[in-house]
Amino acid sequence: MSAADPLRPEQRERAEAGEGALLLPAPAAPGPGSLSAPTYRYLEALPTEPDDALLARIRRESDPQYGPAVDSTVGVDQGAFVTIGELLRSGSAPPATAAALYRAAALIPGVITVPDAVDATGRRGVAVARAHNGERVEWIFDRRTLRLLGERTVLMEDGAWGETGTVVESIAFTAGGICDRAGATPPDARPGD
Repeated sequence: MSAADPLRPEQRERAEAGEGALLLPAPAAPGPGSLSAPTYRYLEALPTEPDDALLARIRRESDPQYGPAVDSTVGVDQGAFVTIGELLRSGSAPPATAAALYRAAALIPGVITVPDAVDATGRRGVAVARAHNGERVEWIFDRRTLRLLGERTVLMEDGAWGETGTVVESIAFTAGGICDRAGATPPDARPGD
């Protein structure tokens, strides 16, 4: 058994002979986490100073995905905005971290508010958004509770995907919560409004 082949030799022989069902070992624990695979502990350890510490770290750690070294057309600012959105979408950020992520997003050049946005279920809210390469990514929030309702991508210019104003992606978050074991339903899962 190795990282490349998780089967013991006798399991491999049985699988190759077509004998019985093949059960793979359970995956390892998620590890310490990262920007692209955040764990609660990783999010909890992020700095809560939005400018000097948090935004700088997000830009630095997302640069290998979105920076000039990989010939990306996304760029560091859009890369940081997308990364923050992914971290917020995970729904597991502690309140202080989530607040710092929102404040960090507000520091990114080009971030605006959209006073009227609609999620995939038709709920209306206010959006925090950023346009890049003819598309605007919007994070939609309930006006009253400020809870993240969803996300959508809207075309800002006519193109192969449609006309200006066309929604090309729409996501709604209808419930969420954290539990202490896989497969359990969180006791405080919040249904959508």
